[in-house]
Amino acid sequence: MKRGAFFQRVLFLVYGTVLLFAVLIIAIYNIISPALFARNKIDDLIPKGQIISGYIESTLRGEISTTYLVPLIGRSTSQWEATVWVVDSKGDTLIRTQQTDGRRVGRLPARLAQSMLPAVLTGQIATHIGSPEDLASDSVSSRTAITSDVLRRIAGQNEDAVSTEEVITGNIVAVAIPITYWGEVVGAVFMSQSMTEVMAGMQALSNTITFSLLLVALLLLPIALFFATRISRPLASMRAAALTMAGGDLSARADDQRGDEFGELGRALNFLSSELGSTISSLEMERNRLSSLIDGLSEGIIAVDAQGAATLVNPAVRSLLGLPQDADVRAALPDVFRMFDGALASGQSMRETIWQGRVALRISIAPLHKPDGQVTGCVGIISDVTSAERLEQTRRDYVANVSHELRTPLTAMRALLEPLRDGLIKTDEQRQQTYNIILRETMRLSRLVSDMLELSRLQSGRASLSRSVFSLRPLLEQIRDTYAAYAEDYQQVFIFGVPPELPQVTGNPDRTQQVLVALLDNAFKYTPEDGVVTLSAEVAGDMIRVSVRDTGIGIGPEDLPHVFDRFYKADKSHGGKGTGLGLAIAYEIMKQLGEEMTVESEPGEGSVFRFTLHIAQPAALPQG
Repeated sequence: MKRGAFFQRVLFLVYGTVLLFAVLIIAIYNIISPALFARNKIDDLIPKGQIISGYIESTLRGEISTTYLVPLIGRSTSQWEATVWVVDSKGDTLIRTQQTDGRRVGRLPARLAQSMLPAVLTGQIATHIGSPEDLASDSVSSRTAITSDVLRRIAGQNEDAVSTEEVITGNIVAVAIPITYWGEVVGAVFMSQSMTEVMAGMQALSNTITFSLLLVALLLLPIALFFATRISRPLASMRAAALTMAGGDLSARADDQRGDEFGELGRALNFLSSELGSTISSLEMERNRLSSLIDGLSEGIIAVDAQGAATLVNPAVRSLLGLPQDADVRAALPDVFRMFDGALASGQSMRETIWQGRVALRISIAPLHKPDGQVTGCVGIISDVTSAERLEQTRRDYVANVSHELRTPLTAMRALLEPLRDGLIKTDEQRQQTYNIILRETMRLSRLVSDMLELSRLQSGRASLSRSVFSLRPLLEQIRDTYAAYAEDYQQVFIFGVPPELPQVTGNPDRTQQVLVALLDNAFKYTPEDGVVTLSAEVAGDMIRVSVRDTGIGIGPEDLPHVFDRFYKADKSHGGKGTGLGLAIAYEIMKQLGEEMTVESEPGEGSVFRFTLHIAQPAALPQG
């Protein structure tokens, strides 16, 4: 709303109040003035009627001659400003006045006479304001004919003197004064005037009052303009300041120098702006702190409104799923938002783990409620539990593998011990063969248990790994001699690619041999016939890098990060080729020795495992 419109409204309010006041005075005056004027007219007619009644009483007592009676009453209504009827006790009209326009006046209306005369005959003065039709038609008490004859004789008229009845329409003012003769009411004087005539006499006063009020309203227009200006100017200024504050500029201030209510309003508005600025500053600081906290969380946060539209998506959500910044999260996570829709519909919390591609997501959704219980939105926390899920799967696989590894030798030993117990094996040769099998299975169990304990000690840090300086070449040659025969038996090719001269290294020779055995066992197990397994070593700076390469089945990219995990087996179909502990033990040994072990692989092309050994410095420990 512009300033001009605001000024017009204030002016309309002020001046409209003045006009409304004038109109109400005129309306109230027009409503109550007829009754006031009619009452004043009655108060004016009663003394006149008493005068006429006194004339007639004086005539009846012989104090005035009958020839003077009618002239005293008059032939015209102008003398008394009303129509006059003199009636007897029966209500018959004896004397009446003429209208000023010469129109003859008939008899007193029967309804007036019948309604008002009974009260008059008791000596009371009767009055009426309104239409004659409102009067009741009560019967008039009968009087003696002598009394009527007395009044007729005085008036000098007979009953036929007035033969027509006066027809009065509209509202009238009427009074009836009793006429007494020797203490007895013998008739009445009726005086009546229409309300139109009554109000016509007061019309000049009404016009004067109306004109005066309208003139006062016009004279008050400059005063209304003055007050409208005084009211609108500070209010318009405060409105402009309030709009500026609403636009975000809380430094704007209203005029608070006035000493009136507008000054108090300005000071209150300025105080509100100051407090609002402080509150908004605090809220912004808290919002920024909360935003930084939410953005820094590793868990994804998604908030939706009551319609299911996303109102908050922190960066962790896109990071977990690898989504670009402009990606539609709802389209990228249909299963997650289906859970949001379910929580909005039911008003209950929901929790579920779903797989989004290769990522396992733990979704926890909680609805937001108003005090009346209505759901206004939901907040969901998304956690990447892929590692936990893989670990759980690894644990289950480990339990299954260990159970399988334990059951196989136990089943074989049981199958051999039962025939021995029952005496089914008769010859010494058969018994010796049976004992050999039992011994082999027992050693297999022992190795399994030893591997489990070894890995547990390495991961808990309880295994002591001594370090010494040793020559790597002899150790590698010993490994070569062992696995060359193995490769020949299994129709595989074993290549020994170690330089003839290698510097001494620092480490644990026994543990290094254990690592090489684990890597070579793994390579030969997963390399088919005619495949190639290569053992090589090379100097790389201050360390020697030892490599075991094979041309086996390889490792998929999804399994490659977990090759060294505890109990992990990439090839689930080869369940009988170990417990998945060898590589984990080898990795932990190198880790404890401060060395590095890596793996590179392509499915169908083989794998290469590498570990490092630091070259011994001149001041190193004595050779061991």
